[in-house]
Amino acid sequence: MKRLWSLVVMVVAVHAAEPVVAPAGGGELSVNASLTAYVFPEHGKALKRQQVMQVEVSKEDPSKPYCAQIAFTCAGLQKLPAKSPLLAVVRARVVDGQEGSLIAKVQHGANPYQAFTSSTVFSVYAEWREYPILLMTDQDVSSERLQLVLFCGQKKQKVEIAGMRLLSYPVGADVSNFPRIRRSYVGREADAPWRKEALDRIEKIRKGDFRQVIRDAAGNPLANQEVTIELKRHAFGFGSAIRVSSMVDPSADGEQIRKIVDDLFSMVVLENDLKDFEWAQDKTTEQKQNRNHRLEQTMAWLNERDIAIRGHYLMQTATPQNLHGKSANEVRNHYLESAQERLDFVGDRVIEWDVINHPVAWSGADLLTKNPGLMRIDREVFSLALKKTKLPMFINEDQIFRPGRQQDETYNYIVGLQAEKFPVAGLGNQAHFDESFLPSPQEMLDVTDRFAKIVPTQVITEFDVTTTADEELAADFTRDTMIACFSHPAYHGFILWGFWEGIHWKPEAASWNKDWSIRKRGEVLRDLIQREWHTNVTVKTDAEGYATWRGFPGYYTVQSGNTSLHKLRVGLEKNR
Repeated sequence: MKRLWSLVVMVVAVHAAEPVVAPAGGGELSVNASLTAYVFPEHGKALKRQQVMQVEVSKEDPSKPYCAQIAFTCAGLQKLPAKSPLLAVVRARVVDGQEGSLIAKVQHGANPYQAFTSSTVFSVYAEWREYPILLMTDQDVSSERLQLVLFCGQKKQKVEIAGMRLLSYPVGADVSNFPRIRRSYVGREADAPWRKEALDRIEKIRKGDFRQVIRDAAGNPLANQEVTIELKRHAFGFGSAIRVSSMVDPSADGEQIRKIVDDLFSMVVLENDLKDFEWAQDKTTEQKQNRNHRLEQTMAWLNERDIAIRGHYLMQTATPQNLHGKSANEVRNHYLESAQERLDFVGDRVIEWDVINHPVAWSGADLLTKNPGLMRIDREVFSLALKKTKLPMFINEDQIFRPGRQQDETYNYIVGLQAEKFPVAGLGNQAHFDESFLPSPQEMLDVTDRFAKIVPTQVITEFDVTTTADEELAADFTRDTMIACFSHPAYHGFILWGFWEGIHWKPEAASWNKDWSIRKRGEVLRDLIQREWHTNVTVKTDAEGYATWRGFPGYYTVQSGNTSLHKLRVGLEKNR
């Protein structure tokens, strides 16, 4: 996964023109700081007049927003622990336009320009204003050139900066009332029309009318008896990425991970365990045996509980780190040999494969298919998979919901594969978000409609959303994205890219904290899956032992009085 730089549209709170008052307790990092600007000559120019720095972008490049930038460099060695809140205050305006766009982050101000925070996009307007930008260090910081940088090159614009400040606060400081740009998204309001329509669709397309024979312990129809029928596990693939190491971990954390998987989820994806680098030919016999044993344990545990598994992935087109510097023959042999070994090992224990991951990828990525001798390596792997299995093959890519290059090129990539008779069964939509780009649910539904014209099935494969200390926004966006996707008939799964802070690739996007206290977005998951979209009915069987009810497809438990009876498998043929 990589962050895509792009101009985005968002809803933000309107700022007052008054100066920003920084909360007490902060350490001023910007003493003796310097303000500089740089623009690639072919993209525009920069000039300084009195105390104002001006950058004019005449040729935008959304893939390289750093082509025009303003840097605020703090003098002296700066050391900060991870999770330190940073408050940047930027006095800015846009000239000759109604709205400008800046991307802010804190980084080391020299090659390789290591980022110490995530980036945030904010709009600037024609009148002078101070903009408060709340950031959070995502690692320990030690830099003699700590830099607050504003990228401007993603849009044709003329922006002016008249002052910047940067303050740090202690880890754990309460930032809930800090001045900041408040993010939101269209359709968040409680009475948004899209939501009512979506909930109505869920009632119509996700539920079924069921009639099943209920049997006693001896296998005889249980006639004229009152029974309680409760959904244990959805047919729809609500789930998360998991790690085999955690699933076989005997510790208390391992137990808690397995409990949440069993309680909530009906589909999982193995985060890295089926990727090619875990199946490299240089693994020792012992390493292979240990890997296979742990996979066997995990797959058996999931199968016993009727939890489906997605296969992720057979190959990645964006050159993964383990293949940097390899020759074309080495890359080809690696993928074809490891793909065959993985397909043979897994068999039909997964329900589908991401056959190609990141076929388009982030701007600036090195694509294997652009390298001499590997132009059709993706087709070669796809062809091998078709010979080895009849499982559905998915194309998995990020930023599908964002208008622009990745969405359009992924669409064209799938169409191109289909023109060559490769049966693309579905689109895996990674759906990684941060607060600077939160599309409306209606926009997500519209994009889903677009891809539904070329593929029969879609899955949200790697969902997460990061915000800067705004868990309410993260929870609301998680809720509405789940509602929108569950309401669209194209989807058969909604997968998080992890749920526990202890092993999450973006700890701030987890649903449970490291101490297992639940965040608001985790409460959204439990509320929707276990309450809103849950079926628990008490009905009376007829003279032949049939029970009739309406509910969600999936695996049901049946109870008569205090006696637990058999499981029911209801309506799964349409979903798996």
